[in-house]
Amino acid sequence: MNKPVSNKLIVLPLLLGSLLGLASSASVVLAQSWGITPAPANGEADSEASSTVEADSSPIAADASYERYGEVIDLTKSMIYDSQAQQLADEKGLQIMDITWEDTGRYDNSSVGPNISDMTIQVEHRDPRSDQSQLHLMPVIRYPNFADRTADIPLQNLSVLTGNEKGQDVEPTLLADVLENLRTYLSNPESWAGRKNSLLAEQDSHVLVSAQAAFLPIPSEGEATFNPVLFNYQSYPGDPAVLTILATREGTSVTVIDNQRDGFDAGRTWGQRLFFNQNGDRASLTGKRMSDYRTESAETLELSPLNSEEAGLNMVMLIQVPLKQKEPFGNFLGAQNDVMMESAAPLSSTLQSSSRSNVEAAVISHGEVEGPFTEIDNLAIERDPNFPIRATIQFYKATDNGVVSEADLAEIDEQIQRIYADADYVGSLVTDSRTGRPTEYEGNHEQPEDWWEEFWQHSENRQGMSREAALELLRRLRGR
Repeated sequence: MNKPVSNKLIVLPLLLGSLLGLASSASVVLAQSWGITPAPANGEADSEASSTVEADSSPIAADASYERYGEVIDLTKSMIYDSQAQQLADEKGLQIMDITWEDTGRYDNSSVGPNISDMTIQVEHRDPRSDQSQLHLMPVIRYPNFADRTADIPLQNLSVLTGNEKGQDVEPTLLADVLENLRTYLSNPESWAGRKNSLLAEQDSHVLVSAQAAFLPIPSEGEATFNPVLFNYQSYPGDPAVLTILATREGTSVTVIDNQRDGFDAGRTWGQRLFFNQNGDRASLTGKRMSDYRTESAETLELSPLNSEEAGLNMVMLIQVPLKQKEPFGNFLGAQNDVMMESAAPLSSTLQSSSRSNVEAAVISHGEVEGPFTEIDNLAIERDPNFPIRATIQFYKATDNGVVSEADLAEIDEQIQRIYADADYVGSLVTDSRTGRPTEYEGNHEQPEDWWEEFWQHSENRQGMSREAALELLRRLRGR
């Protein structure tokens, strides 16, 4: 059921930045963790700790390290096929999957719709012997894809950190201000063709929000390099249907989605990689165990379990802003059918029943610069006011064996519930019929009979990918 809930600020720093009314000591921790204020003079502990250990760079050591990390990746991926883990998630009304549906518009009681995106978390694993790479989809825990339980949160309650795009210290900025004056928050304002400045629509009183926990393969004293990847079914090169805003504790990064740009060395993937914008250059995201971060930062920050979570060290917000298209394919767009979206496929028996969980929060940062960051790609984009802005809030977790406990699921459930508890409306825009929510999209809500035929024609003509090629790509990514 769609139900109104109390209207109050979300007590999460990623969303509210400096708007939080925290105690002074917690505020200092928050400011330092987001890079708003400088750390104490002895803040060199991070670099000193990392420089004291010299890695064995011999080929044998590199091969062994590759094999060990491959095992960690495989165990983490297998979580979605672990019946015991799925049962624990199901008891909370949650599900473990490796492809999530993050949609701004879906037809009633359908898996397809006029503006729909698939999101994955992808890790690239490179073999030092052959220099060949392989992509892996990481598990995510959230409410089931089909019903897509979402929350409507007032736009004025959301803020992000800006300044990184120009190489400056970051500071909290209302999301509404970023949308209204987007050129101000671009590394290269001229990359947006035309004279428009705003992607804010009159209807944007609320943002459509969902929350999830995402798992990364991180052994003790290790690190994962990864990318959120978004596939939008309408978008194609030269005519994007959404713009994304990737917000982390280190800043905000804006780019349009064409589903093909900035691919992996391992080859084409399902969608487009998202990067951190480091002063006009792109960098993948990294994740480190909270326990390792604490050890390395022991002389800099005194983080208690409470304020380390409140500081948003393990949080990422992925925002989609719908755009008008010059040549949309009818109004047809949607998520994968039951052949392509097998997140809820029959599960194997428990895979790691003899292992114990070592799940903990993953501190999210960014890695080395990989090349220029693309923002608007010299396109004259314009907001499509018929669809709501969607924000996906992620809590990142570290594991090296893919085992989750009842306590882990209870913590994840509490974190997700915290997002929904602070919304004005909660429910499903897919299965609850017309709800009157401010985030309902304008337009046809019934699935056309020939939707899939139209989609595959669009995919082959404008994406250069046939149905058979798309299915094979997804099977490869999912290790099937």
